[in-house]
Amino acid sequence: MLLTWLWLLPAILSLVVWTLPARDLPKLPRAASVLFSFLILVYALRLYYPYSSQTGVLRLEETFGAGAFGIQYRLGVDGIGLSLCWLTALLTFLALAASGLREDLPAGFWAAFLALEAALMGVFTAQNLFYFYIFWDVALIPMFLIIGLWGSSNRRFAATKFILYTFVGSLFLLIGLIALAGLHERATGVWTWDIPALAKTPIDPSSAQWIFAAMALGFAVKIPVWPLHNWLPDAHTEAPAAGSVMLAGSMLKMGVYGFLHILVPIFPKLSFEALPWIGALGVVNILYGAACALAQKDLKRLVAYTSISHLGFCLVGLFSLTAEGIAGGSLQMINHGLSTGALFLLVGMIYERAHKRGIEDFGALATTAPWLTFFFAFALLSSIGMPGLNGFVGELMSLAGLAKAAPRLAVLALGGGVLAAAYGLPTFQKVFWQPRGPASVSSLVSDLGRAEKGVLWSLSALILWLGLYPAPLLRLFEPTVRSLTAR
Repeated sequence: MLLTWLWLLPAILSLVVWTLPARDLPKLPRAASVLFSFLILVYALRLYYPYSSQTGVLRLEETFGAGAFGIQYRLGVDGIGLSLCWLTALLTFLALAASGLREDLPAGFWAAFLALEAALMGVFTAQNLFYFYIFWDVALIPMFLIIGLWGSSNRRFAATKFILYTFVGSLFLLIGLIALAGLHERATGVWTWDIPALAKTPIDPSSAQWIFAAMALGFAVKIPVWPLHNWLPDAHTEAPAAGSVMLAGSMLKMGVYGFLHILVPIFPKLSFEALPWIGALGVVNILYGAACALAQKDLKRLVAYTSISHLGFCLVGLFSLTAEGIAGGSLQMINHGLSTGALFLLVGMIYERAHKRGIEDFGALATTAPWLTFFFAFALLSSIGMPGLNGFVGELMSLAGLAKAAPRLAVLALGGGVLAAAYGLPTFQKVFWQPRGPASVSSLVSDLGRAEKGVLWSLSALILWLGLYPAPLLRLFEPTVRSLTAR
């Protein structure tokens, strides 16, 4: 029941927070959600000990039920899934802890984050594809509410766009899953939704290609891969800062994890054949996202487009199908969650103080908010791949793997690093150092409070640690990497 409690606990606590008397005690739901998310983080981290006592790729497995039509409750994690559970628990706690400036938020706001956490934990632990899809779709609901009810002025448009894109993508994924299970039943007489069994299904090449394409489309929408990315900048721009942290830091990893956890194990040959195409789309993501970020005038939209670019590094690393690339792409998923999560928190802190996000609205913030300046610089340098910080390690390993599989694509992907410096450093200079203009609102931006510093120190410590010593996570990934490269 160790993994069951990982998703069931936040689901139950979400209901508890939702029923708290927010009208009489307005601070109680926030305090309870922060406390509950901290307890869930502690529980998730403690899973390392029973996990490390077992061997094999998949560990902490749980199976219940007879499995009528192959629908059997089955959970398990490998090293990559466990690290994504840790990331989800950490970002939920830090996002809620940093969301203290607004006092008009109802209990439903805080409860929605715990519900989202529960669904994400289910996605990263489900080993039966029926339950994987249930958790996958349930995760859309709390994020839709977070954007649509508590976002910025254009929140309804952004929330509608988010749900339309992601739900249509989910339908393609469902079609692929049903077709795969149906073909397995036709060939063997047995219904199953378990990944190892489906990987042995005899499928004619034409059907396999269509199923692979449908499932890949479902995962690609969630990453998102160009040209299916259009929903993401609006969702990030209109979502509250904590919502953007969870969307970029954890939720977008669902798509990358789906490619790695489902498509490659079930369709190893087709994955290899699709390497040039998916690798090329990953490179387009890197360059297109960075080029769009270069043109932005809004700080939050800039960070949103950098997210598209950095997830391209995850994709090219994983689909290089080399040991270096898979390990680097998996590490970059964690790194991106930390650095981009920190940037969204910082932009949110600026917005809560000044109610502006335009780059031209600020100037010389370093004089009034030195701690905010320090943490923004630290997170930005990590995001653009500064050696010694976590972003550099993940991107380097992803590119090394891509260079083995497709050298020309790797050369093109290097342009993403150049563009990152081109959009990141001038933006930092304009916002924090250039003289203030007559319309500047920098005087409204006070420096960080104690709780905000605590949140950002935690993220900065992890950014530095993984930049200098990523070996513990890489060792955690090693069994999965060996298994995938062997296939």
